[in-house]
Amino acid sequence: MLEASNKQRRIRNSLSREEIKNVSLLILKEEGLEGLSMRKIANRLGCSVASPYSYYESQIDLVQDLIKSGEDELLSMLKKASAEEESGFAFQQLAAIARSYFNFASNNRELHKVMFVTDYGGVHRKAFPQLPKSYRFFLETVRIGFESGEIPYPKNEYPAIARMMWSWMYGVIVLDMTGMLRKRKGSGNPIEEGISYFQKLLSKKYPNNK
Repeated sequence: MLEASNKQRRIRNSLSREEIKNVSLLILKEEGLEGLSMRKIANRLGCSVASPYSYYESQIDLVQDLIKSGEDELLSMLKKASAEEESGFAFQQLAAIARSYFNFASNNRELHKVMFVTDYGGVHRKAFPQLPKSYRFFLETVRIGFESGEIPYPKNEYPAIARMMWSWMYGVIVLDMTGMLRKRKGSGNPIEEGISYFQKLLSKKYPNNK
């Protein structure tokens, strides 16, 4: 019986990096980061435990690759959503970005946790030596709003305002993930509500802005 099992085991060269990543994402989605291991990946793929190490030096190396893939997917979604906003106004683009970010996190809960919450052996720092690309794109959209005059605040204020808006988006996502996000009766979508409030607040003339 053991020999038959060994004959069915896939050889190392029959695997691909993409297969390993896809199976890893599936395990991550089902069991969270705590359930992800090279042994489970090998069992799912029908190969030896040593086989995934042909593509990844360690499990941290694999998780880092998952983070980068997630970041690429998120950035692509944000860019697409922003480009599809025909008006071209910064607030409409920011609303589209916020919706896409919320949808990404809702559909990739465990991956989002790894990308923005979990410090897995320092992998987050290694994966993002600089600002995440998704945040930089968001920051650039806010900057355009300042330069166009749509947000009538001093230009040097845009990094702080961008951090505040991003923190709001992230906070809404965390509340949703933990089951604490409750819609008030008669209230709208929390993303739409937030963007509406930010637009009202930031469209007002800054007191010291001449």
